[in-house]
Amino acid sequence: MVIFSNGNLSDTSFVKTIVEKDDFIVCTDGGARYALEQDLIPNILIGDMDSVESEVYQSIIQKGTEIIRYPARKDKSDFELAVDYALGKKAKKILIFGLLGDRIDHFLGNILLLQKVRKENRSLGIIIYEGNKTIYFVDKELEIEGEINDELSVIPLTKIENITLKGLVYKLSNAVLNIGTSLGISNILKKKRVKISLKKGLVMVVHAKRLSSTPEVVASDYEKV
Repeated sequence: MVIFSNGNLSDTSFVKTIVEKDDFIVCTDGGARYALEQDLIPNILIGDMDSVESEVYQSIIQKGTEIIRYPARKDKSDFELAVDYALGKKAKKILIFGLLGDRIDHFLGNILLLQKVRKENRSLGIIIYEGNKTIYFVDKELEIEGEINDELSVIPLTKIENITLKGLVYKLSNAVLNIGTSLGISNILKKKRVKISLKKGLVMVVHAKRLSSTPEVVASDYEKV
């Protein structure tokens, strides 16, 4: 299942390489514009409709999108309503676009929401896309393909036991990470395929693809330190 939220989506050019036309698409309010920009028809538009533009709203109605409207005064954000909908439909994987934005309160609240959801649904795959960044939630293991010098951060969302990082400049082997440590921040891919594995806990992994303006890094220089 795909969720388009009403945050920032600085680059939409890659969306069609990930989302297929037969994917079930849920849009939260103003997030519908991102789907329409890619000629994707939302199956569901959910929220209080305070940020969706009138022309976008009329367009998706004409395309047959189902509208699930909530009052402005409600106990859950539009994004949480979308996640609840996905869980109610027994989604096995949720791909999220437009989650990040200028509202730090929304961003932190959404990450903590996904932390809770992922802890309660261990088989559920959750991936967030924004610009050159892809974010994963991992409680067992994950292999990532990228380019040498890509940046990768591992952020503990609970106490982490026996975490091992392979293929990165800064290695960890059966390490313990506590919430609040910066030890896993700003690691660098030494190989094009890396592996994160852990015995217990939940981490958020942020993979930032190397941009053309990113300075070259020589891994051997780090190993000398």
